[in-house]
Amino acid sequence: MAKAVYVERWSLAHRLQHALLALAMIDLIITGMAMKYSYAAWSARVFPLLGGFRSTLIIHKFGATLVGVSVIFHVIYLLMYRRRHGPQKWQIMWNRKDFTDAIAHGAHLLGLRERPPQYGRYSYLEKFEYLSIFWGMVVMGGSGLAIWFPALAAQWAPRWLLDGLRVIHSNEAFVAMLALAFGHFFVAHFNPLVFPSSPVWYSGKISAAHLREEHPLEYQQLVEAGKLPAGAAPEHPHVLAGWRRVLGVVEMLIYSAIFYGLLITFIPLLLV
Repeated sequence: MAKAVYVERWSLAHRLQHALLALAMIDLIITGMAMKYSYAAWSARVFPLLGGFRSTLIIHKFGATLVGVSVIFHVIYLLMYRRRHGPQKWQIMWNRKDFTDAIAHGAHLLGLRERPPQYGRYSYLEKFEYLSIFWGMVVMGGSGLAIWFPALAAQWAPRWLLDGLRVIHSNEAFVAMLALAFGHFFVAHFNPLVFPSSPVWYSGKISAAHLREEHPLEYQQLVEAGKLPAGAAPEHPHVLAGWRRVLGVVEMLIYSAIFYGLLITFIPLLLV
């Protein structure tokens, strides 16, 4: 059996930024949902664990501060990266190919196209998720600051706008939680290609087999540049076996329970 070959996909700076943002989001989701649904029975059990409502609010603000720090960290990183490599290396930005890839991907999922689109370093879905974070920072950050400093915000905005920002902040947070739980988590953990977890977020490395399957154009570029030997990547396994199958069943049960909890707890409240 051929030995697996790995490629560095995330540097230490990437992993630190991801870890900081991940910790902040976990903080914000737990404390934010507890405050949003403070009248629910489950929320009454969460507050004592966090030291009460006041402590929960402080922890929530700490998470918001971490998000601000992560944004500043990332902007500084981008400016340094641009200075070192130039704007042509910003492969995370959208281009015309991403729109054609989205159409081709949809056609492939519908069975109208046999071959899936060939992605480079980032797929259109990865780019969309990345840019959605910036949108979230503007919406959540702006509305959050208005809620955090209401007296100051009242000097610049009417009451009806501040009330609207409170609703926007709360509902956008719920949408972000769903996107993370059922979008990002599947790609990073439950996708058979990476299950039980992609190693990129903690080791920064991706197997050449996985890279060739999900980012064939980047794989080919590395082969042509001599950074990967031709034919180094065997087929990526798609079958869960052994302990991975057992873990898969356990994780699916846990995930199903979480999904059921969302259905009976949160979703009906949006319909009232």
